[in-house]
Amino acid sequence: MANWKARLLVTTTALAACSTAFGPAISTAAQAATVTTRPALADLPPGVVKLNDAEGCPPATLCLYQHYNRRGPAYGIGAGYRVDLNDLPMGDGTAADNVSSWVNNTHSMAVLIDANEGKARPLYAGQPLEEPPSDNDTVDLVDWA
Repeated sequence: MANWKARLLVTTTALAACSTAFGPAISTAAQAATVTTRPALADLPPGVVKLNDAEGCPPATLCLYQHYNRRGPAYGIGAGYRVDLNDLPMGDGTAADNVSSWVNNTHSMAVLIDANEGKARPLYAGQPLEEPPSDNDTVDLVDWA
């Protein structure tokens, strides 16, 4: 995996150097080479923090983990913040349809929404959740009741 990053860096650097000599068309190509399809961590929605892999869930936070048993990439969401999980980078994609365990350390009921199926289900205050097989990797949106 490191090889493709090194090649991208070399290509981008070379294209940027050419833009000085050959004009804005090359500069546009250099910019296009660095575009990514997943959101950057610096662009997290309001109320969201990135947690370390398998980090415990802080107080007053709804935490989501990519894998069962609160393992893997994780985020914390402050109570009351409506969050589209498509805005959270996770693995090679996003957290949408990619979360297996939750902890609700808030004093509010979170609503886990599967936008694809039009289903919503509660996660009560103070409760953890290991997704049952039928609902694993289905949540796209977090809202609050």
